Amino acid sequence: MIDILGGMVIGGILLIVAISAMDNAVEQFVNHNADAIVQNELTGLTQIIQHDLRKMGYGIPENQQNTILRIGQPTHLKYLTNLNMERDYFADQHGNLHIDVIPDTIEYQIAVFDTVNFIDTSIVLYSVTRTVKVTQENPSVSYIGTIVNNSVFRYLDQIGNPTGVLPATKMIEVTLVAMNPNIYINNDVLLALGPVERMRELRKLIRESYWRQTRVISKNLRR
Repeated sequence: MIDILGGMVIGGILLIVAISAMDNAVEQFVNHNADAIVQNELTGLTQIIQHDLRKMGYGIPENQQNTILRIGQPTHLKYLTNLNMERDYFADQHGNLHIDVIPDTIEYQIAVFDTVNFIDTSIVLYSVTRTVKVTQENPSVSYIGTIVNNSVFRYLDQIGNPTGVLPATKMIEVTLVAMNPNIYINNDVLLALGPVERMRELRKLIRESYWRQTRVISKNLRR
């Protein structure tokens, strides 16, 4: 009888250990894959923005250089370019656009998208919206990503110092930070902890998944 009871106790302990190990493995697997998804999405977002910024001022006459930047704020960027002077830029996205030399605009706006709450703390998610307006064509508005920083664009002068004067801007620094809110959380453990300990555990989980900062120099702004 004692052997049976002992075997049941040992078996129960082994079962608890196995369940705990399985739970930890699932947590690590889910979090790792969710992080990889966030990183891939942010890489794609970075490539789109960099590609657009390199076209800033393209096809705009040099005597109109000071008018290229229309809006220059940390959360709002709008500038002139010519997207249909030739057919090699946006034709794959918008079809066969007519060709002209009338300035077009590309605009980026950062706005509050959602708030994710984790008991005692929360993180705010911001949407990145891209608007392309080509003359005589319908505007193209698209949501291209989600980040957690709302101060994305920084405007720099010829030598790389911050400037608040649009005509003095020669390069733009883009900072993108993404976190992974879709994490696996053991709610039973979190609810059992005190507020301070719970916050400490959440900070481990709500970790920064990816961070990108790059300076894009527009040749057309430095003519």
